[in-house]
Formats: sequence, structure tokens, C-alpha cells
Amino acid sequence: MSRLEHIFFDLDHTLWDYDRNSVEALEKLYLQFDLATLGLFPLERFLGSFKTANLLVWDLFDENRMNSNALRHKRLELVFQDFDLPALEIDGFHEAYYENCSTGLHLIPGALDLLVLLSQSYQLHIITNGFDNSQFNKLRFTGLDRFFETITTSEAANSKKPDSSYFEFALKRANASRFNSLVIGDGLRTDVAGALNFGLPVIWFNPEGKETDLQPWAQVKELREIATFLL
Repeated sequence: MSRLEHIFFDLDHTLWDYDRNSVEALEKLYLQFDLATLGLFPLERFLGSFKTANLLVWDLFDENRMNSNALRHKRLELVFQDFDLPALEIDGFHEAYYENCSTGLHLIPGALDLLVLLSQSYQLHIITNGFDNSQFNKLRFTGLDRFFETITTSEAANSKKPDSSYFEFALKRANASRFNSLVIGDGLRTDVAGALNFGLPVIWFNPEGKETDLQPWAQVKELREIATFLL
């Protein structure tokens, strides 16, 4: 970095607490759609099964092995399989999940304070593999949208992290370059490997203390630590 001007943030699991917001949405929908009567009980097992299925389908999506429509429907199919039940299509569940989850207000601890600090010195941007409607909802309902100059989704870029074409699109949209930009994200494959392969320095948000052979510019367990590197 010759002179850092632009910081590109991942959204889910980095700033926006996907896990907490998802659980709250699913607890509500569990009752609304009376899922216990379909054999998906107890609630705690359903939540764990859905989380496992969700991680799997998003990995497949990020690896270009699943499209967005299949992603939406495959999760419940996998949940039913986990319960040894025949898969059922539950009318309106997917739409209700996206609506309820994307309007959740929980942020990763330290996210708001960090954005307030960094926005005084840098231009901030969002880079996300999420879908337009849900990602814009997350930013708008939490009030985070006011911090970001550009928001690049995989739909807008017609590609996704870790593809080089995605990062090229995001930087061009922000009028930024490899030499004055930095990425912050939690995804080892999408954010860290993707940024490094494109020639961008990256701060890896690694709250679980995972190990890797990759060499990010820095890594932190808590968001508040990032300020010590950039301010």
C-alpha cells in the first residue's frame, strides 16, 4: 500500500451478525409455519441442522457449484434429510426467511465503533456475495449504509468472491486501485485468498482462531483491534 484510501469490507459474519439474526428469524418461522408438526423437532436440533445446511450450500454457491435458486431451496431439503424425513416444499418459507433475517439488527461486536472511526480517514465500501435485496436490507435497517461509498454484490458484479473479476469490478466502481486499497473480511477462501490472489492486502477477521498457510497483512480476533493497524 503506497497510501491507503479505500477499505473494502465483507458484510456477513464480518460486520453483520448473520448467525444471531438467522436464529431469531428461524425461531419466529418455526412457530409461524408450525414446523414441529412436520417432524422437525426439537427446535434446537432444527436450528443446528439449518445452520449446517446453510454453510454447505453457501460453500457450493461460492465455488460456482450451485446457483442462487438452488441455494434457496436446497437448505430445507437437506434439513429434512437430516431428520430422515421426506423433503417437503413449504410455500412461502424461503421468502419469509429472507425477509425476516435480512431485517435483523444484530451487528458483530465493535462493528459500529470501528466504522465510525475509519470513516473519518478512509472511503469505505462493501463487497459481498449476498443478493441485492437482502444485503441492502441489512445495511438499511441497521443504519450501516451511511458509512459506505459503494456496495458491490455478486449480482451487480455478475461474479463473486474470490474471482479476480469480482475484485476488479469492485475497485473500478469505487475508483480505487490495488495500491491504495485493503480488504477486511472473515472468509478464508472468499476474502483472504481472493484478495491476496488479486494483489490486495487483507486483514483477516478470525474470531475462532483458525489456522492457514495464507499470509494476510494482519489478522484479528476482535474488530476493535483493527483500529490499531489503520489509525
